[in-house]
Amino acid sequence: MEEALKAIARPEVAVFLIPIVAILGFAVNKGLKSNYKHKERMAKIENGIDPDR
Repeated sequence: MEEALKAIARPEVAVFLIPIVAILGFAVNKGLKSNYKHKERMAKIENGIDPDR
């Protein structure tokens, strides 16, 4: 386990991992926000509220 962490911490590897993690984090964040907005919209429709107002 310790060897794996040392391998990841090397600059040659980290230079590729940092952007990949940032892009994945951004995509997950956008997906969760979209899912939350969808659920909120569906709840408004179920309660008889016009979600476009």
